[in-house]
Parts: sequence; structure tokens; C-alpha cells
Amino acid sequence: MNQEIKSVVLSLGKEIKKDLPFFGICGFLVGWLMIVQFRLKETGVAPKDSWADALFSDFVSFNAFGLVFVGLLGIASFVTCINACGCRFPKLESMVAHLEVRLTQLASSIISFTIGLSCCSVAHAFFTVSAKGGLLALLIVLFDGLIVSGFVSASLTARRSPPFDKWFVALGMLGIALVLVACFVFYGTKPEKVAHLPAERDNPQVEAYINSHKLQTWNSVVFGSIVNGL
Repeated sequence: MNQEIKSVVLSLGKEIKKDLPFFGICGFLVGWLMIVQFRLKETGVAPKDSWADALFSDFVSFNAFGLVFVGLLGIASFVTCINACGCRFPKLESMVAHLEVRLTQLASSIISFTIGLSCCSVAHAFFTVSAKGGLLALLIVLFDGLIVSGFVSASLTARRSPPFDKWFVALGMLGIALVLVACFVFYGTKPEKVAHLPAERDNPQVEAYINSHKLQTWNSVVFGSIVNGL
């Protein structure tokens, strides 16, 4: 089991090494562009939504990753269950292998981007002598931790590593995948309100900025934490 986890983590690490030069720099630049854009919006120079905000919302999101994660978890678990019944579907097994590669690439690009964004927030905190940038970096580390945890669990299920090679464990994972799909379909991935959160309450400018952009997602509040220190 430990060897399988090490193998999965190493495969992700190899992809991150390839993606970091590009996506890491992009994340760093997007971080600074978000800060500059906020200042320009305050002065009325750039009143429209910025590309940097859109990139931030797209990368620091569970949506794309969650789709492939749930798909891989569900299909891999289903394959394990039908294999236990003596049935084999080579096309489904090849699909599982393909989805694992896609999930690795998705996780790698997201983590590489957020590493660059974290470096930007730490640099911002250093030059402004503010803890807000450090808070953002910490939240991004937690976000990346969730991404890595999801990636490892889905990859172990796809590779049918013990105990995921047992049909009853696979059935349980399939149930989890179906529950996640139901939650996403009926409840979505966005909270209805974020107005009660401290990042908005402490800074009226951040509240106005978020409301004007209608970014009703948790990453809007995360962004508010770094803007609040400007």
C-alpha cells in the first residue's frame, strides 16, 4: 500500500516538474494582475471584469477536477465490481487508465498554478508587511492538499491497489461517487451567500468588489483576504 501511494505521488511530482515553469509563472503573474486590477477598479480606470479574476476562479476551483475525479472514481469502482463477478470489459479498463492520466495532468496544472499564486501572495505580504498574503498562501496549501488527497484516492482506486481491489470496498467507493454526483447536481458547488464572512465585513471595498462581480464562490472570499491587506 505504501509503495503504491509513493508511486502515485511520484507520478504527480513528475508532471508538476513539467508544468511548474509555465503554470507557476502564470499563477505568479495572475496574482499581481489581480492586485493591480483591484487598484485600477478603485480609481475607475478599469471598471470591467478582469481576465486575471476569471483565470483565478477557473484554476482555484473544484469543478473541472471534481468532474474527472468523480468519473474516475465511479468507473474504476464499477470495473472492480464487475471483475469480481467474472466479467471483463477491456474498453472500460482502458478508459480508467486514460482518465487517470487526465486527472494527473489536471491536478498538476492546478497545483503548479497555485504554487505561483502562493509565491505572489507571500511576496505581497513581505513587501506590505501584512499577514493577509500569508493567509492566502496557507489557504492555497490547504486547497492543494485536498487536490492531492483526491488524486491519490482516485488513482489507488483506478489501480486497484489493496484494499481497493476488494469488490465491497469498490462498491463503497462507487456509492461515494454517486453521492457526490447527486450533491453537485442538486446543490451545486457554490454557496448562496458569502456576506457573513469576515473578509467582507472588515473591508467594505472588498464587499463592494465581490458584489459588483457577483463572484459568489469561496475563492472570492480568499481573494478578499489578500486585497484586505492592501
